Amino acid sequence: MNTCSLGEVTSYIRGITFKPDDKVEPTANGAVVCMRTKNIQAELDVSDLIAVPSSFVRRNDLYLRSGDILISSANSWDLVGKCCKVPDLGYMATAGGFISILRAKESVLDSGFLYHWLASDKIQHKVRHLGRQTTNISNLPVDQFLELKIPLPKIEEQKRIAAILDKADAIRRKRQQAIQLADEFLRSVFLEMFGDPTVNPKGFGTMRLDEVTTKIGSGSTPRGGKSAYIEEGTTLIRSMNIHDNKFVHADLAHITDSQALALSNVIVEADDVLLNITGASVCRCAMVDNALIPARVNQHVCIIRPKKNIIHPEFLLHLIISKPFKQKLLLLAGGAGATREALTKEQISALVIPCPPLGEQLKFSLIALKIRESIARQILQSKEPLFESLSQKAFDGSL
Repeated sequence: MNTCSLGEVTSYIRGITFKPDDKVEPTANGAVVCMRTKNIQAELDVSDLIAVPSSFVRRNDLYLRSGDILISSANSWDLVGKCCKVPDLGYMATAGGFISILRAKESVLDSGFLYHWLASDKIQHKVRHLGRQTTNISNLPVDQFLELKIPLPKIEEQKRIAAILDKADAIRRKRQQAIQLADEFLRSVFLEMFGDPTVNPKGFGTMRLDEVTTKIGSGSTPRGGKSAYIEEGTTLIRSMNIHDNKFVHADLAHITDSQALALSNVIVEADDVLLNITGASVCRCAMVDNALIPARVNQHVCIIRPKKNIIHPEFLLHLIISKPFKQKLLLLAGGAGATREALTKEQISALVIPCPPLGEQLKFSLIALKIRESIARQILQSKEPLFESLSQKAFDGSL
């Protein structure tokens, strides 16, 4: 299959910059909706929109068109390169300064084909590792990005591949929606059984988190950072692996035995609760995948190890990710005078949580287990090929 550089078949358009005071209501006369990094989800999220006066959009090519790809070009390392496709919006819109527009040259490149190629796990991994780290922000190096090689079959073949992947992606999204509904149901069960943990309406006894845990602590990144990682070895868990109630295996890092020994004070144990404590993903929380043990964490992830005779890990996880408690943590992380979002060990240790009877916590953990098993069975019983497998075949010419 023929290939060419991405820059030959696309236009890369940087988003506009403006000050907070420049924003107007999206319904104002002459307003242009301005998409931000938060709008770039699996699909374009238009639930929270801002706008600027049309005078800020100084060229016609800055207006979004159906089929454009929005790409996060300045974000935390695990989110740089994230992309979504622009649908037919029905209103004037542009892109903000931390994102960019990638527009296919339609005579040679189908926008749907471009989107699926760019959103594939392989290319997302590659783009993420192009990012230049500056403090907590990774910036996409445009020149290197546009040098990436994209396969280029005939336009009719591109459209055929894009149509197949659209159907497969729709199935994948339905599965994800089912998982999301199950997660929302479990959150509702938690609140029904235990109430808002920040208010404790059921009057459970309360204790500080450091009183009901045997460990609260984060690790560090080995000297040399990403360049020091190896293909196989002790797993180093980073913030991009921690999502709310979901442990993500993509981009797991590995370190040598000697590096692991230097981090022996942050050995991850079975059922540890892991909390992101810095950056854009601050306050995300998940339980470790026990299959990865022994593992370590870097400085952006905090191990919280509950005393299981008082607090069940599943209960603690869902307490932390409950909306009321998450909001409390986010306010702590972005408190007055903070130069960046972060939680300290002292703040985490001092958190006061309700401690329901252990039997009730165990009942909740069994409900959570049954829901996870049900979701796993649905995925295993599905006869549809895995989307990632289809995607890989599509871009190596075997679909």
